[in-house]
Amino acid sequence: MKKILFATIGTVALGLSAPASAADIAARPYTKAPIAPPAPIYTWTGFYLGIQGGGGWGRSNETFFLLPNTPAFVGTQKYDTSGGFVGGVAGYNWQMGAFVVGLEGDYHWADINGRSAVVNVGPPNLGDSYFTRLRGFGDIKGRVGYAWGPALWFVSGGAAVGDIQHRYDAALNGGAANSFAQNDWRWGWTLGTGVEYMFAPNWSAKVEYNYIDLGKSTIQFSPVPANRSEWTDTIHTIKAGVNYHFNWGTPLVAKY
Repeated sequence: MKKILFATIGTVALGLSAPASAADIAARPYTKAPIAPPAPIYTWTGFYLGIQGGGGWGRSNETFFLLPNTPAFVGTQKYDTSGGFVGGVAGYNWQMGAFVVGLEGDYHWADINGRSAVVNVGPPNLGDSYFTRLRGFGDIKGRVGYAWGPALWFVSGGAAVGDIQHRYDAALNGGAANSFAQNDWRWGWTLGTGVEYMFAPNWSAKVEYNYIDLGKSTIQFSPVPANRSEWTDTIHTIKAGVNYHFNWGTPLVAKY
């Protein structure tokens, strides 16, 4: 006992410390593991504006009645039209769970045109033909869609309007004196489908197909009501665009 006491006193006197016990070691501070950020929740509700453009193709069917020139003109000419367009769009969406409904309107400046084969007016073939040009078109339609993550798959349908020109070009058969043209604003209908994708907060890109039927247009060749040509016009369009979503001050990608 005396040896142990003297050894301890000696150790202290020499400035040596005894080994530390587990109780003497300070507790290591606890660090909480970082919480993973929540997955983004996409909302389509709100007002949006966009730009879009693409290409279109269709069919113009012309039927001529009675005989202001020659019996060779009586009948139907069917010919293709094609071209491009660019325009803008505005709309509003309401989202309910995964389902989205909306109302949208757009308008496009276009040059979608085509010409018939030469109309045979008997020997010699003078090169007369019919011509159609869609100079602009738009629509007001409803949309119904299903949201899946950042993607929205939708169908649409509604009223369509087109600024359309039809001509009979008399070529060498009297030239301008026997040529006729008429510009019409025609109302019809449209159906379509597409997909829209959110690639950044408040921004989405879309691709859409639409079928447009603009009904019937008429050129009156004389005061006699029966002396006329009638056209029916249908167009297919593929458009791509970018939309900016305002969402009334709510971020497009909300995190909870």
